[in-house]
Amino acid sequence: MDKGDVFSILAALLIVSALALAFRPPVAEAGPEIPEIPTPTPITVTPAPTPAMPLEPTRLSYTTNVWDYPCCHLPGNLTYYGGSDPPWKGTQEIIPFAYIEEGRGGITEVFHVPYAVWRLNCSISSTIRPQAADFKMALVELESGTIVEGADLHYPGSIIKNVERGGKDFYLIVSVDEVDSYRITLETLPEYFSAPLG
Repeated sequence: MDKGDVFSILAALLIVSALALAFRPPVAEAGPEIPEIPTPTPITVTPAPTPAMPLEPTRLSYTTNVWDYPCCHLPGNLTYYGGSDPPWKGTQEIIPFAYIEEGRGGITEVFHVPYAVWRLNCSISSTIRPQAADFKMALVELESGTIVEGADLHYPGSIIKNVERGGKDFYLIVSVDEVDSYRITLETLPEYFSAPLG
């Protein structure tokens, strides 16, 4: 290859490069950016809390620390508190939240009742000497030592005592004679169960 050919090739390369620079296509300009569409945040609707129904009523038991309580004895006359209160009207659902079932008397442990309205539903069984059956009960408010409700039943059967005092601590004093067994169920209604006092 001679020198003239080399110069011709170099000259051709320079011409092609110059033409390429002169006629090069314009650099593509960035067009308007496509806005990023935000992903919508899912709306979560929290259902209104429904009160949890108690799985099973709490069983109350007797205590041995009775001397710490402000009142440890039943008054002489519980008839002051009257007989059985009328049952709640209608076919409403009744919610039992605690109970005690025993065959002997005593003083229960302290329990808290958060409902504005509730009741003590007492049933007494006596088969050996029903004519001599005697059941006495007092509901005592722990803080003041005040007897809130009382019952005096001289035969097998049942008695209901409605209580309109809640958000407090209570205990029961029970005395029995010639009673095989008794059960006191603490009950409330759904409207009070769903709005406890604390």
